[in-house]
Amino acid sequence: MNQLGPISNAEIVDQLTRIRDRLVELNRKRLVKINHSVMQVLCARHLIEQGYDVVCEHPLIGGQLIADLFAVRDREPELEHDIENVMISERLGLPVEKEALVVEIETGYVPPKAALYPTRYRQTRNAAKIARYCRYSHRFALATPNYHVLQIPEILIKPPELRDMDGIRQIKKDCDLFYTSPPIPLDAFTISEIDHIYVINVDHASVTQIPPHEYLDTILRAQGLLSHQFKS
Repeated sequence: MNQLGPISNAEIVDQLTRIRDRLVELNRKRLVKINHSVMQVLCARHLIEQGYDVVCEHPLIGGQLIADLFAVRDREPELEHDIENVMISERLGLPVEKEALVVEIETGYVPPKAALYPTRYRQTRNAAKIARYCRYSHRFALATPNYHVLQIPEILIKPPELRDMDGIRQIKKDCDLFYTSPPIPLDAFTISEIDHIYVINVDHASVTQIPPHEYLDTILRAQGLLSHQFKS
């Protein structure tokens, strides 16, 4: 906050102070850790600059899900006013002229039980988050520190109409091994989309927004695994 205060206007400082106070309270209860919280504050500042009102550790569907960041602003014109978006607004109790963005921050932790299949575990975790949170937000994003590489199944970067159902069924099968309370329905993997990826540089107190297909393209090239490119 000492770093961000001098370079932020009063509205940003006010929102960030509320977020800071919430995270400090949760830290005292040993419910959050500072490395994750610092990234929440930096990402929140980026979203506030884009016109969002932001809260952290926000409960959804009665607390069954907790959003790292929950941000609301006026609906953008390109967000279609279709039945699915209307239903999301009703689930969230938001007026239809508003849109909600959920951001989940992934630091790359792998538990001991997944020591022999860390990549699969991380892919499954991210797939489950995309599928679950997209049902309760108009837009969904993953954020990660610049020293971590997100593991996102390629098929979930493709537009829903281009996804292979066999691949979708395999992702659901993998997720069912870890997430059963409740299980994630198949159609959630079919229609869910990730809108943005935020890369957080804590050292420089900066956030870079990257389209998912560009992020995946960069990672696959770096790993020598690029077979083809996806177009947005």
